[in-house]
Amino acid sequence: MNATTCLLRKSASEKLRLRIFVAAFVTALCRKTANPTKVTTKDATKLSFRGVLPTGPNNARSFRVVRSALTVSAALGLVLIAGGLAAGTPESAGSQTAWLKSWRKANPVWRGVHLSARNDEQVGTLATELPRLAGLGVNVVVLEVDYNFQFRSHPEIAPSQGISAPGARALAQTARQHGIRLIPQLNCLGHQSWSKTTDRLLDKHPEFDETPGQFPDNKGIYCRSWCPQNPEVNAVVFALIDELCQAFQADAFHVGMDEVFLIASEHCPRCRGGDPARLFAKAVNDLHSHIVAERKLEMLMWGDRLLDSKTLGYSEWEAARNGTHPALDLIPTDIILCDWHYGKQAAYPSVPLLLEKGFRVWPSGWQPLEATQAFSAFARRQNDKRLLGYLCTTWGKVKIADTAQWPPVAEVLPAWK
Repeated sequence: MNATTCLLRKSASEKLRLRIFVAAFVTALCRKTANPTKVTTKDATKLSFRGVLPTGPNNARSFRVVRSALTVSAALGLVLIAGGLAAGTPESAGSQTAWLKSWRKANPVWRGVHLSARNDEQVGTLATELPRLAGLGVNVVVLEVDYNFQFRSHPEIAPSQGISAPGARALAQTARQHGIRLIPQLNCLGHQSWSKTTDRLLDKHPEFDETPGQFPDNKGIYCRSWCPQNPEVNAVVFALIDELCQAFQADAFHVGMDEVFLIASEHCPRCRGGDPARLFAKAVNDLHSHIVAERKLEMLMWGDRLLDSKTLGYSEWEAARNGTHPALDLIPTDIILCDWHYGKQAAYPSVPLLLEKGFRVWPSGWQPLEATQAFSAFARRQNDKRLLGYLCTTWGKVKIADTAQWPPVAEVLPAWK
């Protein structure tokens, strides 16, 4: 194979950037013309890798790429040789198990940040932000990927510029180097659309829709759901979950499950007239059987559909008014419940309730800062070892590169050290 020459400085930060860049960039190389092409930093920017590679007069980079004889396998091999970065190789199951055991011993309190990424550029940006997050004491990152991944099991669902498997793997290894546990997330059951856009699962498999043929352009609904009783949906979803877990070398997985409003719909021939709680519990238990029982991973989910809005005094967003809350007594207690609330209150009764039910609870706040501080302070007063720590969600309010400076992260998480 023709040589790929990299002119670079050997600083640690550049190695992190280069590892993610190469993992993402090799896929694009396979699409180049057969003629030798010199790819500069400017070219890389055009290919949507801005922020992954340093720019500026003092950080000149050039890559000479020869397309001939470059196969996909050879391209992936660049991850191993570029700049001498052998860390792009997958780690053995034994080393991952040993790392997790060590991490658990060193981190009795979980200090987490929830972020979203859609492509390798954002994955690369996150890789460079990890040292700053670690400096604040962050030891868990929940990364919401959803369908923004280059799935091979179901390529019809994969977007053209989704996160690549090498990019995910490099990010996972970088996270571990900084003592951060990386947990991927795919929204399950609900949140299968946003505004007028139906997400890729139901777009490509409309037969999975809980309300098939209803609500054109998603008018009159919040988000679509898939049918928890469709006999074929689990096989597809489980394959997607397996790919994400393998690519991110995950030992835990977040299944979402928040804000499910369309369930037991009159428009679903299978669920019409059914008990919303039992249908919701079925979806949770199916996921648990695959993720925990079969794959031996930890499972996390948002807790709002397990809370009774009327009894606890929460809004219809952070607790259920559509009859799903009795599912709390129908699901395994080894699931980690991320109990999210975004308003400032004197007390958050769901936290002690979920703890009393035997679940591990991870309180999860957002903004404004005063509300985050109030929720964090209430959670810290709970004297229960099953309360894991605190999770800061971001929901697009801060750029990935600025996460460590965002007040709800920078001012709240250090209190949990």
